[in-house]
Amino acid sequence: MSFNLVRLCFFAGMVTILLGATYSAFRYRGKQNEKFSLLNHFISELGEVGVTPGAQAFNFSLILGGILTLPYIVGLGIKFSSWLGWLGMAAGLTATLGVIGVGLFPMNKMNLHVKAAQTYFRAGLVMVLLFGLAILFQPAGQQIVPQTANLLSLLAFGVYASFLLMLKPQIPRDDRTTGNSLDPAEIPQRPRVWLFPIMEWLVFIFTLLWLIGMAFFI
Repeated sequence: MSFNLVRLCFFAGMVTILLGATYSAFRYRGKQNEKFSLLNHFISELGEVGVTPGAQAFNFSLILGGILTLPYIVGLGIKFSSWLGWLGMAAGLTATLGVIGVGLFPMNKMNLHVKAAQTYFRAGLVMVLLFGLAILFQPAGQQIVPQTANLLSLLAFGVYASFLLMLKPQIPRDDRTTGNSLDPAEIPQRPRVWLFPIMEWLVFIFTLLWLIGMAFFI
């Protein structure tokens, strides 16, 4: 399979996720009949079954989009063909499987959902770091990606790290996860402007920009 076809699969996957998120956001009505807002709603709330009528579409878009992205991550590892590239590929595959897991286990299954989400965030951080190092240490005269591309790597890494520093540990209790900042039910009153979900959206946006940037640079 040529890398151009792999790249096309990736773009199809990203469009699928964006369409699923947009559709679910427009149809969203929360537990207090509120509309969806990027300023105080988590991405995963778009997929909470029984709360928003667009939940199934969003969850399916994560599953399908993640599957379509897997060959692209493998392609990145093959393109670099270095130990940093292979490790970055492994982290990227793990992060993508985390995205698929978020779609398979929506917020109605909070414990599994949190595990899938945390897998994505942590592996995504490692993916960006390792591929960034793979770009930095490319052999002289065999440059695949220009060093300027690492500006995106640096921005994405900073957003991932900032978000992960804000995470609280999860404490299982019954069928929900308490003491976890990924669970909006832990907040008695949702702020109108809430930094934590905003940071989650920034992770999503900068990951998307980083992946698209890599697709254009390679």
